[in-house]
Amino acid sequence: MVDSSGFAGTDVLALHMGDGLIADRASAWFFVIAVIGVSIAAWYARSDLNKRSVPTAAAVCALLFALQVVDVPVLPDVSGHVVGGALAAILLGPFVGAVALTIVLVVQAFVFADGGLSALGANVTNMVLVAIAAGFLTATALRALCEHRGVRRFVMLGLVSFVGGFVSVLAAVTGFVVEYALGGTFAVPVSNIGFLYATHVPVGLVEGVVTAAVVLAVARVSPESVQLTRLPVNPLDATTSPPPPPRPRAQGTLFIGLAFTSLVVAGIVAPLAVDTPGALEVATTRGCEIDSLAEDLMGDCMARDVEEHRLADSALADYTIDDRPGSTGVAAVLGTLGTFVLASVCFRALVPRPAKTTAEQRTQQRSSSAG
Repeated sequence: MVDSSGFAGTDVLALHMGDGLIADRASAWFFVIAVIGVSIAAWYARSDLNKRSVPTAAAVCALLFALQVVDVPVLPDVSGHVVGGALAAILLGPFVGAVALTIVLVVQAFVFADGGLSALGANVTNMVLVAIAAGFLTATALRALCEHRGVRRFVMLGLVSFVGGFVSVLAAVTGFVVEYALGGTFAVPVSNIGFLYATHVPVGLVEGVVTAAVVLAVARVSPESVQLTRLPVNPLDATTSPPPPPRPRAQGTLFIGLAFTSLVVAGIVAPLAVDTPGALEVATTRGCEIDSLAEDLMGDCMARDVEEHRLADSALADYTIDDRPGSTGVAAVLGTLGTFVLASVCFRALVPRPAKTTAEQRTQQRSSSAG
């Protein structure tokens, strides 16, 4: 027997839940919740998208994917990565952001065997719906407070982004705790829950720093492209005039910057990431040991019944190409490009189509013009 802290076969990566972590019935319910939530988000996202904004939104989606590939050390022998809930909501708005982050999780689950297939609904519920709601509401409230106190815009953006990112991670952890309480297979001591939060506090700090850095960089290039600042501080104030749309040149520069950054993160930074267990993996395997012969978890811990991913033998599983050493960068770049293409297709499909002018309407228009 060996301690479970070094076991990477539990298929629990960062905040990605593996199949078997919660019961199948609970997974099915959370799948329904996720479908309803994302469907509502997609419906409302239609009003936030247009043909000009689709490339930028897809580039943000690709950046979210690339950032999630990079695991950074947050504690000794513990790693974590950006979730991107607050980042997506601040840049794209909560509805487009929810669709974007869902696309990322779908690509990860079906192409890279990252996050269980039956657990996809649970992952979307806590990493998308809960994280985005908490991050966006926190950022919105803090922005209103900063505006009221006259805080400078640059300082305000950095502050609300950092706090929103930090809160979004702890909210996602809370979502996981609720999901496990409703569908978990083992009763766990309260100390394990405390340990779960403790390991994710540094993850939240990393999330906050990255969120603030990206938002401030975007605001430097194209201030109008930060969706949070386009919303009125007081939604009930009818006298507030709508903000101007992003300037085409600035939007083009932003797209190039996002695309370049995504490829650099995926192709250069991702291969340098640490290969230590994620915070959720460490917390959910606490209390178990590994049977070195069967490579199964033994004991009472959250992850004891986690199953191997159904697509674990796929070509790009675990962000490698056929499990070849040194192929992480290429796999991550392929995933980033694929995410961009899929997001472009999905966002383009959500753009409202202009109403067709009937022959009768055209005749009336000509008559009124002639008159």
